[in-house]
Amino acid sequence: MSKKLEQVKLLLRGIRTDSERYRQLHNLLKAQRLCMIRRASDALITVNADIDRLYPLLSSSGRLRRETLLSLGVTADGVGVQQVFSWLPPVQKAAARQAWQQLTTSVTECKRYNEKNGELLTRQHAFVQTFLGLESHFIYHP
Repeated sequence: MSKKLEQVKLLLRGIRTDSERYRQLHNLLKAQRLCMIRRASDALITVNADIDRLYPLLSSSGRLRRETLLSLGVTADGVGVQQVFSWLPPVQKAAARQAWQQLTTSVTECKRYNEKNGELLTRQHAFVQTFLGLESHFIYHP
């Protein structure tokens, strides 16, 4: 098997693996939100630990994908991915494009959910500060 073919297979396998990991992350982000709403701190610690285990895996596979694309002689972005897909036979090309679309959609959904969770956390923090009377006086803040 040629080195180029091995790299393309590695790229496709990574896309499928990341799709599954992002599905897991999305479910964990949902659980994280519920834990925050319910103020279930013990469960939140567990969920956050699971999320923390996923982030390095996603980061590493993203780096590997960029390196693979560059070694294939294409740009390390969506355009490069589509160029690699154009080398595939029609059936595999369609499957690869669908998997890539699913991955990019999952990434976008996770980013959106993570932002929503951050907003919730910020609101909860502000409420607690006000409730406990710990809010700083407005004169001391820019």
